[in-house]
Amino acid sequence: MSKFIACTPFINILVKVRPGVKPGTYKVETMPAILRVSQTDTIINYQIFDSGNDNIVFTGMTVVPEDNDQFSEESISISGKQLTFCDANTSKMTLNIMLHFKDDAGVQFMHDPQVENEPEGG
Repeated sequence: MSKFIACTPFINILVKVRPGVKPGTYKVETMPAILRVSQTDTIINYQIFDSGNDNIVFTGMTVVPEDNDQFSEESISISGKQLTFCDANTSKMTLNIMLHFKDDAGVQFMHDPQVENEPEGG
């Protein structure tokens, strides 16, 4: 008799990037704006789904607190449109992410969504 193995939880966050009011700036929106993670070993994927006429890509991310034992190293897709990492979600805490982007002109900018780790039963 085989046992049922639960699927790894996966959360896809849509990212919309639009030019800001000042030239060379951008407004970034994530949906959802604040991510709440309740299951352990959850894969989190940020995906640029709309950047208008601009070719915007991910270049990396930083996390505060840096030594958090919750997030794996990020991986960026070949196209640069997806940034993926795993959240252990073993401790109730708020983690501040800084997503790093750049456009075709080499302009770099960042956006700072939050991840609320809320382990089940914790």
